[in-house]
Amino acid sequence: MNSVLNYREVLGVVLSGGRGTNMEPLTPYLDKPLIRLLGKPLIYYPTSNLVHLGLRTIYIISRNPTKVGNEVGRYFNNVSIENVGQRGDDIDSALKMINEISGKGTTIISFGDVILPREAYELALNSHVNSGKSVTILMTPLSDLQGYFEVQVNDVVAINKVNEHKSGYAWTGILIAEREFLASLQEFNGSINNTLRRFRGNINVALWSGWFVDVSYPWDLLSAIKYLMSDLREARISKDADVSSRAVIEGPVIVDEGARIDHGAIIRGPVYIGRNAYVGNNALIRNNTSLEEESVIGADAEITESLIGYRATVGRGSFIGSSIIGDESTIEPGVVTLNVLPSGVEVSHLSPVIVKGKQIAKLGAVVGPKARVGANSVVYPGSIISHNKYVPPLSVLRQ
Repeated sequence: MNSVLNYREVLGVVLSGGRGTNMEPLTPYLDKPLIRLLGKPLIYYPTSNLVHLGLRTIYIISRNPTKVGNEVGRYFNNVSIENVGQRGDDIDSALKMINEISGKGTTIISFGDVILPREAYELALNSHVNSGKSVTILMTPLSDLQGYFEVQVNDVVAINKVNEHKSGYAWTGILIAEREFLASLQEFNGSINNTLRRFRGNINVALWSGWFVDVSYPWDLLSAIKYLMSDLREARISKDADVSSRAVIEGPVIVDEGARIDHGAIIRGPVYIGRNAYVGNNALIRNNTSLEEESVIGADAEITESLIGYRATVGRGSFIGSSIIGDESTIEPGVVTLNVLPSGVEVSHLSPVIVKGKQIAKLGAVVGPKARVGANSVVYPGSIISHNKYVPPLSVLRQ
């Protein structure tokens, strides 16, 4: 891939300036790009893919460039990360800005909330170079486009948000453009469809058939955990972790430095256990779960297919399934999250799973930061608990 960079200047732009309103209640204090997943902020993943291509200059457009820049800068050496504040709230505002900041050559534009493997970026760049066209759009087939941007390939290529159930091709959030396309984007005030119409016949559409996660809703984070860990084949345990000799670790598990796993705990991968996290006696952590930094899991608790946020606590004997527990929130002992949605309930971006030959939609609770769920409460599937909310003990929460 570096051969591409030997004869042309290639820059990267990561778009992370949206308000992320669909991610509530997780984002009252934290910008969406900084939500942590497997120990790293969301924006790390598209940025790292651009670095992997060999790019040495990457612009990040966000609502809080100082905070985002400080976080991203921790991970990349020998790369120029330029942080730019977005003007306006919509995607057109961001696209209009790109020509001003990076209109020098070939530019790879990536959505900051879309997670793809590195191979997707490589495919897109190779396809663009080989096509000789002014712009390349990377798309992927989906059986249900509701809530996604559809790429319509007819006489004129167009990209539009879809609100109904239909199959087709979704935009992966990756677009590679030459300077003349970026100049037209600026001229058309960031309207991608007006610009695409001008470049009719000079557009390359590349097809990606691997995994793809557009993190638009909190439960998309659970899909991202699953795919990001799909290539892990073995346990990776930090030498600075404290793992009891009476704990059981099975399958692909990452245990970061300072983590402590107590006697009798069972960790059945794929699982991530973050820095300085604690897993208590006889707890069971399994099936694509991420315990973020300094999270605490009490004795005899069971966590499956869930994201437990920074400094969040899950009390003794609780069951957390298919749930997102926000930063610094507390789940008191004995709380149960039910996670099988009633038949006929539809949730955007939520795909059913096959269990014993039946299609089942699974979604537990979404708990905002600094919330507290009282002991021995039962939380019904799909419940959303806002930040700072207090749910008294013995509650039955139906939302």
